Amino acid sequence: MKKIIYSLLSTVICISAFSFNLSAKDDAKVNEEWQAAVLAAVDMFPEKGGYYTGRKSTPDFAKSAWRGMNDAFNMRLVDQKPNFDPSLATPSFCSLATYGALIQALLIWDKDNVISRNAWISLKPLVGITDNINQRGYNQKDGEGCWGRANANGPGVGVLVKDLKVGFNIHGYRGAKTEALRETKDERYLTDEEWNNHPVWQQAVPGDFMKIFWDRNESHNRDCGAVIGMNDNKEDEQERGHAVIFMGYDEEGNVKYWSSNGPGKDPVNAGYGIAVCPRTKIQRVVFSRITKPENFNKAKDLRFNNVNKWLDELNGKRHGTTKELLKECSIK
Repeated sequence: MKKIIYSLLSTVICISAFSFNLSAKDDAKVNEEWQAAVLAAVDMFPEKGGYYTGRKSTPDFAKSAWRGMNDAFNMRLVDQKPNFDPSLATPSFCSLATYGALIQALLIWDKDNVISRNAWISLKPLVGITDNINQRGYNQKDGEGCWGRANANGPGVGVLVKDLKVGFNIHGYRGAKTEALRETKDERYLTDEEWNNHPVWQQAVPGDFMKIFWDRNESHNRDCGAVIGMNDNKEDEQERGHAVIFMGYDEEGNVKYWSSNGPGKDPVNAGYGIAVCPRTKIQRVVFSRITKPENFNKAKDLRFNNVNKWLDELNGKRHGTTKELLKECSIK
């Protein structure tokens, strides 16, 4: 994977220069040091390792992904920052993978100890396991604290980026295919050509965090890519998403991304790795770019049980709207 990472670093530099010429706004900037840290962090994770979202041990998985992440984020009471070991973070699933990469990237970037001890404690994912930091075994639900935001339905990382003021978000939407899910009378489902050439794809930079809302109109005759979050009606369409890190495009213009990918038919051999998909397999996308990693120190003021109401509601209570997404991610 390292050869891929080095080539992507060159891409980051080239795109950064282009972005500055494209717009004078701060939102066009790329923090090259940070993007490089994300790509280096990805390179430190093992290949595969298994994909598993459950909390109990099974014959296939002797420990859960929750236990793996908790073991990987090792921070004693006397430590100023965690010692994060990606090799311990297995098995895994998508949001744990991308949040783990975020933690590892922040450790790589923070050579000058800008991030305070209290901020690191707030950034620790509390997954219901008792340890030195999480002495009561608290389990953060969707929307709670830093990890609860990143793990939520909808654009969780995008909301975290906005709340901590560490960067900005970019949104692209193909539109709903079914009339029932259209939010305005003018909304329409873009053609393949229109969607393939949507401006959002030109703005993405390797190392951006990315929330994919899958397009299953052709494969499953479902318009779930138009849905944000989960409601309490099992008969309704529900969000089908994937938290990933954008890695660029292949020679045919397909999207390359890194995450824990699965489960598929063989979850034991799934897990960490780079996957590729056509742009037309994606119906909605939110790119989250971190430009001010120093502001992760603001995490010290975001308590572990601080709830983002919108993300909380997307966890089985109601669906969100595009207007709400844009507001919650500060996208104009």
